[in-house]
Amino acid sequence: MAFYETDEKRWGAVQARDVLADLEFFYGVITTGVYCYPSCPSRHALRINTRFFDSRQEALCKGFRSCKRCLSDQVPLAERQQRLVELACRKIETSTEAVAIELLAENLQISRFYLHKLFKRFLGVSPKQYAKAVRGRQMEAALSDSLSVTDALYDAGYNSASAYYSSGAERLGLRASRVRKGGQGMHIRYAFGKTRFGKILVASTDRGICSVLFGETEPALIADVESRFPNAEIARDEETLASTVSEVVLQVEHPSTESTLPMDIQGTAFQEKVWSALQNIKPGTTATYSQIAKQIDKPKAARAVATACAANPVAGLVPCHRVVRASGELSGYRWGVERKRQLIDNESATGSDND
Repeated sequence: MAFYETDEKRWGAVQARDVLADLEFFYGVITTGVYCYPSCPSRHALRINTRFFDSRQEALCKGFRSCKRCLSDQVPLAERQQRLVELACRKIETSTEAVAIELLAENLQISRFYLHKLFKRFLGVSPKQYAKAVRGRQMEAALSDSLSVTDALYDAGYNSASAYYSSGAERLGLRASRVRKGGQGMHIRYAFGKTRFGKILVASTDRGICSVLFGETEPALIADVESRFPNAEIARDEETLASTVSEVVLQVEHPSTESTLPMDIQGTAFQEKVWSALQNIKPGTTATYSQIAKQIDKPKAARAVATACAANPVAGLVPCHRVVRASGELSGYRWGVERKRQLIDNESATGSDND
């Protein structure tokens, strides 16, 4: 939390309504008795009336109540928005009929415009495009099980053959390996390792590594991976994963090392674009959120890039720690800003040694 370590830096984040700071601290206004997220859209209070808190509990203990605008008693806005998109995706994917986007937005109690905005931010496609891609996949799956193309069309939710062919040319063909909700049907093994940056948990499916997590204790790391895959079969397997863990440790500590580790990481279309771009950042160098956004042809999506970085499931292997603010200063990192600094410093030193 180095970037927000002083009250003046925190005040600057509040003035800028910095959404990344929502993960780091809260602020309260003594004249109203309300505590908020730094990104709260409410009118700014005077600096003399502003207090800062490391946690929601600290604000409550000081007698402050939650803000009704930024909903500071709930998870941060970016996370609420992501959950809303995930819910919309589930509704689209489980519908037996073509989904009317207007009705979907109404069901979610938001406007069609806002739903479109969220889909473009988190997935890089519109709700309509996503729905067409889902139905296209359903059609392809139904064809493999059906004796009749007509039966397959109706199984996929099309009212007629013309409806399928009129939209077929526009289908995006999004990867069939979309996020498997809750890990249902997955068999995951995990083991622990130790790096100079702390303890890690490495989890793998039969296809490859699905999680690399930093943590302080084994119980906390186990709880983390179980929360990511609540519906998967998860078992500890130190013996089978011994060589994999050793190679992960080597890659994290010496990132210039060639890695042949297979990975089984799945996210939204937008997340996967960001994660792919991150792997182009060379060890010992950094990029800004805006630069990554431009690289994936989404120049206005810097905040969404930050959210995708925060969702990265494989610490070190997909180097989200190499992304910094436009000023060059470090910002939020899921596994701690100080660890982020250590990773960057280590890569800089390692790069110098290899020159």
